[in-house]
Amino acid sequence: MLNRIYYESRITGRFGPLALLALQKRCVRRNLEANITSFMFFDKTRIFQVLEGDAAAIDATMKRIVDNKMHSDVKIRAIMRCPERQFAHWPFGATTVHDADFKRVMNASQQNDFFALDVLQAERFLGIIASRKRRAVRMDEFTAKSRNFCSPKKSSKFFSKPDKGTIQNKGLVHIPGMLRSQSADA
Repeated sequence: MLNRIYYESRITGRFGPLALLALQKRCVRRNLEANITSFMFFDKTRIFQVLEGDAAAIDATMKRIVDNKMHSDVKIRAIMRCPERQFAHWPFGATTVHDADFKRVMNASQQNDFFALDVLQAERFLGIIASRKRRAVRMDEFTAKSRNFCSPKKSSKFFSKPDKGTIQNKGLVHIPGMLRSQSADA
């Protein structure tokens, strides 16, 4: 049985789009390794996040969150056992107060303050928003081999063939829809 934890915290310092991208980059890999899924909402000063996974992984993640200087006044709003994941395709999903999907959901329900919602309403709202967003990384397709193409020097044709030395088969990136078994052929 999975555990689901709901928490909110205050953001210390500045937290904007670039900080969110940096946080996502760190957390996606950790959450995939720990088999945790999550979805987060943040406005300019507060965070609300749902974490799903086994108890030990959730506890370790919450310890990192509480110890992180970015968070202050961390409050656990609820801990529940759940038979399945609500955010199964989101190792670290996020939405903001400026997101169009978030605004639509809040306006449709005539709500003004996300943090005034109870945890089940908040989970339902985040679930609706997550379902409207582009599907995130699935656990079985996180790493796949890719090709890094370098543009050829001084090419007069748009679809010209690059020089022999310009194609490199190094690095791992996420390719949506490609499974690991397919990536060996790439």
